[in-house]
Amino acid sequence: MDGTGDGLYDVAVVGLGPAGRALASRCAAAGLSVLAIDPRPDAPWRQTLSLWTDQLPRWLTEDACGVDVVAHSVDAAAHYSPDRAVLERAYSVFDNAALREALPLRAGVTVETTTVDDAGLIALTDRAHRVVDCRGAGGPGAPGPLQTAYGIVVDAVDAAPALGGEAALFMDWRDDHDDDELGPSFLYAIPLGSDRVLLEETCLAGLPAPSPARLEARLRSRLLSRGVARSVVDAPLAVERVRIPLLPRPGAAGDPRIEAFGTAGGHGHAATGFSVAAMLAGVPGAVHAIGSGFPIPAPRSPASTALHRTGLRVLLRADERTLRQLFSAFGRLDGRRQRWFLDGASPSYQVARAMWDMWVTMPLRDKVGMVAAVLRRHPRPAVLVSSD
Repeated sequence: MDGTGDGLYDVAVVGLGPAGRALASRCAAAGLSVLAIDPRPDAPWRQTLSLWTDQLPRWLTEDACGVDVVAHSVDAAAHYSPDRAVLERAYSVFDNAALREALPLRAGVTVETTTVDDAGLIALTDRAHRVVDCRGAGGPGAPGPLQTAYGIVVDAVDAAPALGGEAALFMDWRDDHDDDELGPSFLYAIPLGSDRVLLEETCLAGLPAPSPARLEARLRSRLLSRGVARSVVDAPLAVERVRIPLLPRPGAAGDPRIEAFGTAGGHGHAATGFSVAAMLAGVPGAVHAIGSGFPIPAPRSPASTALHRTGLRVLLRADERTLRQLFSAFGRLDGRRQRWFLDGASPSYQVARAMWDMWVTMPLRDKVGMVAAVLRRHPRPAVLVSSD
């Protein structure tokens, strides 16, 4: 199946979500033989996939692949914490069907419909020179911190009261809801096209994280308070539930032929949950490494990973007032430093500078709250009484 004549595939890719499909497709395009394994390889991707428009890799542009993978882009998304700031950076949502079309599994890819567990990864080393785990950061029982969200898709005209005249809401931390027990969460409101908008209540990080039902109740309260019609909230066009493990799953130790890619391989940003852009940016390097016999490059430096995890520690342990002040400080950063913090592959000196500039502009009381959060041994409880 490969050039050595030993009957082995060049690579076995386990999991055909966005990361696995991108890797399998581009490996085949590079002339490698690929075994792709997923129990439901044709299942549609239901989640909203997005990235900053400038992060779209050249090999996924319409000129390069013949498909327009972007469903909609928006400029100047607003950020409230509670003061208003505008993020001067275009933000894009993928057309999931078009993205799959741009990542074909054609000649060179053998697809098998089965489930592979950790032991099965090891067994695949008898069938392929390299095995890449693209199953995601964890299954339903993932024990680590999670980002959770509950959202509804509605007509743009019905979403207008929630947006309040903004083109989009990247993070809206205002407390216009009638519960104070859930803890910190924000409204994310992004157009999916010219006629539809996703309105989503998000907990950025929790251990344990609030359930979709708790987030649904807060979203409902928030939207009704802003004047969204009850009938719209009760009967949306679609519902989205999000559950993102923020740390990668443990690897298959002891066998250098087994690696991980995508959120399984640490491409997720521990402090934001973003992963798609970093994963797509890492595809060419991963393909080259597999074809050349080198290890797949790490998504970022160990120092950057440590800084992201420090940010996650704050998100899990800080009180609500401190978190609001933290994100207010983020809104005051210039656009360059906002990019340094948000982009998953930023070098450590950029991440550190952005985090420092956020910290120094916070009130003294909340600087103390930040230090206390980093030093605190345990995450805040799942149910938190607001400190405002």
